[in-house]
Amino acid sequence: MDKLKPVNYSNLAVAELIDQTTWANDFTWEEIKTLGAYFTAYEVDKGTVIFYEGARADYMGLIVKGRVRISKTGADHSVIPLVVLSESQTFGEQSLIDGEPRSGLAEAMEPTTFVITKRHQLFTMAKEEPDLAFRVLWKVSHLLSQRLRHTSFKLVDAPGSKI
Repeated sequence: MDKLKPVNYSNLAVAELIDQTTWANDFTWEEIKTLGAYFTAYEVDKGTVIFYEGARADYMGLIVKGRVRISKTGADHSVIPLVVLSESQTFGEQSLIDGEPRSGLAEAMEPTTFVITKRHQLFTMAKEEPDLAFRVLWKVSHLLSQRLRHTSFKLVDAPGSKI
C-alpha cells in the first residue's frame, strides 16, 4: 500500500463510490456520507499488487469496480490463486481486525477502483460514530464468519482430510 497512491477525492465522492456497491445496502445515504470520511479511494492498473503476503498492513478494501485475485504461496514457493473477488466484495479484513501480516497476495486482475479503511480510521469512527462503527464491524465479522464456514467445508472435502 505504501507504493499505491490514493485518489484525491472528497468525502462525498468517496461516499458515492461506496454507494455504488451492494455492501452499502445496509446503510442509509446519510450513513454512507459519514462513511466517506473514514475511507480512502484508490485506482490501480491491471497487474498492480495491492499487498504482498507477509506484509504488515492494517486496512480492508472494498472493491467498487474491477477484480482482485487473492493468492497464497505454496510450500514449493509457487503462487496458488485462491479466489477472484469483484465489485462489492471486500479483502484484507483479517489484518484490519488483528493487525497481523497479510496471509495472501492481492493483485488487480483489471483496472480496479476500491476504497479502504485503516485500523486507525475505524478507531476514530468508533469514537466519533460508535453506532456506525459497530455496524461496520458487525458486517466485517459476519463476512469473516461466512468465509471461515466456506473454508471449513472445503477442508472437509480436501484429499487426505479424513482423520
